[in-house]
Amino acid sequence: MRRLHRCIAIIAALFATTLTALPSRGGEALTLEQAIGRALEIAPTLTNAAAASDLSRAQVDEARAPLLPDIGAAGDYSQSPGYDEVVTNRGQTLAQLMLDYTAYDGGRRSDRLRAAHYASEAAMLGVAAVRAQVVFDTTVAYFDLLRTRGQESHLSTNLDRLGGYVAIVEALERSGRAIPNDVLRIRSARDSAQLALASAHQSAEHASIVLASLIGAGDADDLQVERISDLPPMPSADLERSPAYAAAERQVRAAEMLVAAAHDERYPTVKIGLTAGWLGVDPPKTFGHYLGASYDTNVAVPIFQGGLVRSHIDEALASQHAAEAQRKQIKLELARDLADATDRYRNARQQLDFVAQSQATADDSFALDWTRFLGGGNVSILEVIDAFQQAESLRLNRLDQEFAARQASAQAALVLGIAQ
Repeated sequence: MRRLHRCIAIIAALFATTLTALPSRGGEALTLEQAIGRALEIAPTLTNAAAASDLSRAQVDEARAPLLPDIGAAGDYSQSPGYDEVVTNRGQTLAQLMLDYTAYDGGRRSDRLRAAHYASEAAMLGVAAVRAQVVFDTTVAYFDLLRTRGQESHLSTNLDRLGGYVAIVEALERSGRAIPNDVLRIRSARDSAQLALASAHQSAEHASIVLASLIGAGDADDLQVERISDLPPMPSADLERSPAYAAAERQVRAAEMLVAAAHDERYPTVKIGLTAGWLGVDPPKTFGHYLGASYDTNVAVPIFQGGLVRSHIDEALASQHAAEAQRKQIKLELARDLADATDRYRNARQQLDFVAQSQATADDSFALDWTRFLGGGNVSILEVIDAFQQAESLRLNRLDQEFAARQASAQAALVLGIAQ
């Protein structure tokens, strides 16, 4: 009886260590905010998107330039001895300030400027979309490492517990209250737990390397992350405010403006030219007597270009239709991804509720079977091991479902463009 009491005390001590975490392997635990911040600092995709946004802003300035006058200066001195002065005027001295301005072109320049503005806005929204993708990748990698570290911790505790159970069963065998087959069964369960722990350790190292590659920590396989107990809520927002959809919308608007610019090629173009300066034959006389100015007005009316304007319009319309199709495709994909994330989040929360309801029953079932086995009841060691594994699989399943809920929440944030 005294030995039985001692065994029960050992069991109680082992149960007390069920939720004990693995000791830290050195280094401060990384928080989710720190991981995201480091990832955003070094992400090459974000740098590339920012460069594309800078390029689009420069293209806006380029499209605005034709709306302003073109001012320049010119100087020229030439002599043509031996030629007929009626043709060459013997020579020329020129020093002038010139201004050229397109007064009217049917609206082509304005439409192209608006198209460039829309394209620039799409590029800026692209930066937001890339930022959301970096946040998503880092968040999922962080939560995956959190899950694998939790699994490693649980399996390590399980191995310790099974080691204690092996010692107890071996003691029972020596006292004649257990058979050698019982010892073999419990040792086999311990060996399986040791293999599972090795696999979990490998998975944790891989998850650490993935996160390390995202935050610029090289190939570190021993990263530690801060434990998070609360599950994130499911984000909600208007799907059309997603950066990906908004960028596609801006691309459609840009294509519409390019169609209008192509139609404007049918209108006349009115240009004005002004000059002021010196124009003459010999430099001394020119700069002494021939200071003057001139103006010029030019009207160009397109009549026939062999179908060039029509082809420009057709090209612009084709680009517009492609942009509209891309916008519809993006909206369909975003709606599908959001619905999928919402469904997975809901299912994960339901599974967590089921696990919470079943965990206490499974723990009690194992405790009862183990106690009956120790007391010589009609319970086999296989039943005890099965009850133990069921209870522990529920704990591991809880970690998987928590990861599924967090991943679904992060995916919804990605779809909606919600970045930290």
